[in-house]
Amino acid sequence: MNSQKLIVVILAGLMITTAALASGITTPTAVRGQPGNATKGNSVVRDSSTILLDGKTIPAKDFIHLYDSTPYKIMNGHIASKLPCDANSASPLKILVGQAPNVKPASLELVKELSKPGSMCIYHIDIPQGNDVTTDIAIQNPTGSPIKLPDTSTVVIGVNEITPLPTGGQMGNMTK
Repeated sequence: MNSQKLIVVILAGLMITTAALASGITTPTAVRGQPGNATKGNSVVRDSSTILLDGKTIPAKDFIHLYDSTPYKIMNGHIASKLPCDANSASPLKILVGQAPNVKPASLELVKELSKPGSMCIYHIDIPQGNDVTTDIAIQNPTGSPIKLPDTSTVVIGVNEITPLPTGGQMGNMTK
C-alpha cells in the first residue's frame, strides 16, 4: 500500500509541475543589470519562427514580409537563412531589417562550414544592426527577374529581448 501512495504522490507532483510550467508560473524573470538579461524596461522573451520558403517565388524587385514585432522593438535577436548562392557564396537575395517603411539590407555573415558555394549557403546576423530600430524583417529579391526558391530554403528568426516603442514610434506611414 505504501508504494501505491508513493506513486500517487509522484504523479500528483508531476501533474502540478506540468500545469505550472504550462501556465508560465515558473517562467524565470530577468535579473536587471546582469549581462544577458533584460535591462530597465525590457522584457526577456523567446520567440522563434522558422519560415520554409522552398518552392516560393519572389517576383522581381519585390519582397516577402517575414516578421513584425510592432509595437515592440527587438533589442536582441538573431536571423539565420539558407538561401541560393553563386560560386562566390553571394546570394542574390537580401534580408531586410528595420522599422517599416525604413528597412535596409542586413550585413549577412556566411557560415562557410554549412554552405555549398554555387548551390545553397547559410548566412546569419544578430539584430538589431547597430543602433537601428528593428521591428520588421523581410526577404527581398532586388534583381530584375523572379527568383524561385529551391528546396531547403529557410529563414529562422529568433527574438530574445524586446522593449515597447516610444509613444508615437509606431510605423511612420500609419494613417490617422
